[in-house]
Amino acid sequence: MSVEIRRLYPGDDALVKRIAEDVFDEPVRADRLAAYLASSSGHLMIVALADGVVDQCPTIIHRHPDKVNGLYIDEVGVSPAYQRQGIARKMLDAMFALGREQRLRPSLCWNRAGQCSIARAL
Repeated sequence: MSVEIRRLYPGDDALVKRIAEDVFDEPVRADRLAAYLASSSGHLMIVALADGVVDQCPTIIHRHPDKVNGLYIDEVGVSPAYQRQGIARKMLDAMFALGREQRLRPSLCWNRAGQCSIARAL
């Protein structure tokens, strides 16, 4: 299985049209996606396979006046058919690498069960 981990930029909207079931909580609205991708305050990374997008990870740059800015991982959504295959781990590795490149410290992240955990750079 060939896995492509990709950070989305403005104009990459078409990549999100082929989304596997349960990757996002709600249907993706084109206007919201375009605004998110145009913002400089966050990143959206996806995992794409030949049959569509199976994983997503939106982040926000959490800015602080008194300490190093953080990379807040908002959520990780993986289609149930692709869970437990290491796909999310690869995507998180790529997201943490992006954070390190931008000198952002890992910050809090929430899972879908609403539990808070501390993300650590791998």
